[in-house]
Amino acid sequence: MFNSLKSFLKKEKDSGETHNQQAKIIADEIALLEVKLAASPENSEWQKALMLAYNRALPLFAKSQQYRQQVDDLFLRIDRLRNIIRRNI
Repeated sequence: MFNSLKSFLKKEKDSGETHNQQAKIIADEIALLEVKLAASPENSEWQKALMLAYNRALPLFAKSQQYRQQVDDLFLRIDRLRNIIRRNI
């Protein structure tokens, strides 16, 4: 009787771990790109790559319990990057 509920809860836990792992991978990628962009802020390729990484990170961070509190900070980073891009245009 409770087998379906147990399997549902197990799947939910597994997907949560998957979201956390994916969010960690993209967070590491973002950190690397931010370092590269800080060294060369006028490099448009790093700007594009970082903006794409931010956009990929938003849904992953929102689904991840571990990274959910960083969503607001991510929006602020996106705004800062947009300002940098506008200055370079």
